[in-house]
Amino acid sequence: MQGIATKEKIELLSECGPLKVWSVVVTILGDLCTSPHDRVGGKLLTALACRMGVTGQAVRVAVHRLRADGWVETERAGRESLYGLSQRGWAETQVVRPVIYAGKAPPAGRPWLLVAPPQRAAADFAARLPATAVALGPRTALLDAPPDPADPDVLLAQARPEQIPGWVGDLLAGAELRAEYARLADRARRVTASPAPANLLDATVLRLLVLHHWRRLRLRHGALPDMLLQSGWEGAQAREAVAHAREVFPRPALHELAAAYEGADPG
Repeated sequence: MQGIATKEKIELLSECGPLKVWSVVVTILGDLCTSPHDRVGGKLLTALACRMGVTGQAVRVAVHRLRADGWVETERAGRESLYGLSQRGWAETQVVRPVIYAGKAPPAGRPWLLVAPPQRAAADFAARLPATAVALGPRTALLDAPPDPADPDVLLAQARPEQIPGWVGDLLAGAELRAEYARLADRARRVTASPAPANLLDATVLRLLVLHHWRRLRLRHGALPDMLLQSGWEGAQAREAVAHAREVFPRPALHELAAAYEGADPG
């Protein structure tokens, strides 16, 4: 069976979901910079983004925003600007790296159920929940770990995953999130069904697009969907497809990618 062309592969992935340019730049720097001192040339950064359908002007605006937010640093090498993650950007990227690059789902776990007393204001209860919690009701939530510090007025118990009803699964992962994961898994499989393109820039763009969409979806939620839904949900299937894509399109060394860009056909 004839594989699809590289241009079509890039379009398939580019259309998989929104491409917020600042987030694309974070994906590029976060994946290609494997040490805090790595830097990506401005021309190379723009060339990679442009292959995704992003304009050079949009890249410059995004870099300016990220630099103002303290995420990106700029250095000069002759007449060219070099970009890398700041100390803050590197630290925050390292925190989520195990989540983004995990090739397998975490082992099944038992979540913690929190039930607040009826006199507790629902807004106050919600405000104290960690970002990874999933609210089941006005004063009830699931957590992937026991709260610290514990609240003596809140009932805390471990739930049994085998007894999780379907409506809880719907709260853990809604229809829109599941559909986006399914789309990503399908398109990642399609672009990896044939060999990677010989052009290193194109192969790298395919890798970065898959990672970008995986990253923007995976960082929307915590560990609870994987803990409770395991291999049966669309997020787990997307993780498997993304892990395979990382093997088909391996991360290039920055010097090799820069050399490929310098030798690329300007047309």
